[in-house]
Amino acid sequence: MGKKLQRVLIFLLAAIFLSACSEDKPDSDSKKASNNEKETVADQQESEKEKEGEPSIEELLAELPKPSESVTELVNAEAGEFSGKRFDDLTPEEQKGAVERLRELPELGKDPTEQEIELYWRKSLALFHEDYANPAEVLGVLEVEAFGSPDIEDERFQFKDNLNVEILLDASGSMANQIDGRSMMDIAKGSIKEFAESLPEGTNIALRVYGHLGTSSNQDKELSCKSNELVYEMNSYNAEALGKSLNKFQPAGWTPLAKAIEEAKKDLSSYKSDTNTNIIYLVSDGVETCDGDPVTMAKSLADSDIKPIVNVIGFDLNAKGQNQLKEVAQAAKGIYSNARNQEQLNQELDRAREIADKWTEWQKDAVNNASSQRYDQLLSDIPRMGSEWSEANMYEKFNIREPLRVLRDEGHISREAFQLLSDKTSERFSKVMDMNKQIREELRSLANKNFETVKEEINKKYSENVN
Repeated sequence: MGKKLQRVLIFLLAAIFLSACSEDKPDSDSKKASNNEKETVADQQESEKEKEGEPSIEELLAELPKPSESVTELVNAEAGEFSGKRFDDLTPEEQKGAVERLRELPELGKDPTEQEIELYWRKSLALFHEDYANPAEVLGVLEVEAFGSPDIEDERFQFKDNLNVEILLDASGSMANQIDGRSMMDIAKGSIKEFAESLPEGTNIALRVYGHLGTSSNQDKELSCKSNELVYEMNSYNAEALGKSLNKFQPAGWTPLAKAIEEAKKDLSSYKSDTNTNIIYLVSDGVETCDGDPVTMAKSLADSDIKPIVNVIGFDLNAKGQNQLKEVAQAAKGIYSNARNQEQLNQELDRAREIADKWTEWQKDAVNNASSQRYDQLLSDIPRMGSEWSEANMYEKFNIREPLRVLRDEGHISREAFQLLSDKTSERFSKVMDMNKQIREELRSLANKNFETVKEEINKKYSENVN
């Protein structure tokens, strides 16, 4: 009996122990669960802290310019980093860069908020906003085209005994880039040759090239930046001589733009404005790369006693290049235009040919014919501006959609978001077309006023700084 009792006691103690362990286990699991919950909350708090370091949609929107709505805002808006060319014509690096800028923004799902769409829209427009011609800039073109008109008081546009045209041609390495299967240099040479052939007898022409020696490497920078040569001295047109001059150089090195302007001033120093109409065409596909100051040199040129009519042509330039050359044109009291192909380059050079034709008429005592083309006739036509706006508007519409299409195909933005953004580009396209029409009507309404009054009114309305 004693042994049986001992076994019973041992069994009871074991049962009690196991029961106690069993009761303790839920408490242990509960503690573990509680610890896990604490860890999850801590992780969430840590994640929220990380997100706190990222800017909100509102903050991202505040960093971007508001979309230009009025004509004044549109013409004074800063051109986008990737504007001036069709998206397809950008380099692969530029295309990738544009997509990357947009990919930095938060992903868009199937039901994006208005703020999310607005963020993508503002960013896209900031990258691709085109440089729309300002009516105040168009006045400069009209002055050139109204050369000889009694409505123009500026002495640069009055008839003089002699007419001299000098072309400054960029021969840096980038002029080897191709447009429509031809190098930009070959296109420029062809345009210059055609232009020179079209000038009437008695017109003098000169050609200076810069950046045509060495290479674009750093070791050749000094050599290339010193390369500035008057390859065809001021003289009447001679087909054989000009042809040989054009064959002397190929695109090579850096861009000593400031030095070219300085040398042009020297080239024309003996052709004073009292008896000479001097025209300078500066053709460049890039900015100054030789540490010069082309804006200061352009101002010196404008203030000189040769008082040239300066036409600055940006040949297939990006926004950065356009901005600098615009400053050069403004400092030279001249006009800027952007030529994207040979046809547009020929159009810009034609302005000088038109001046030469009027000058020839004047030389032949046909003063009435040359000066009777009143300014209001030109104003009512608003030459080129309408087509320039239309082209810029088309570029903008196409360019905004392309990188968004890439992000849609990658899944970074949904198809629904892409469609909403695409609709906004169509709405903007229509608005800009309406603005174009509005400007043309406003300019026509000024047609019966004299040039100086028109100039004052247009500058006051469209040249105001926009915050």
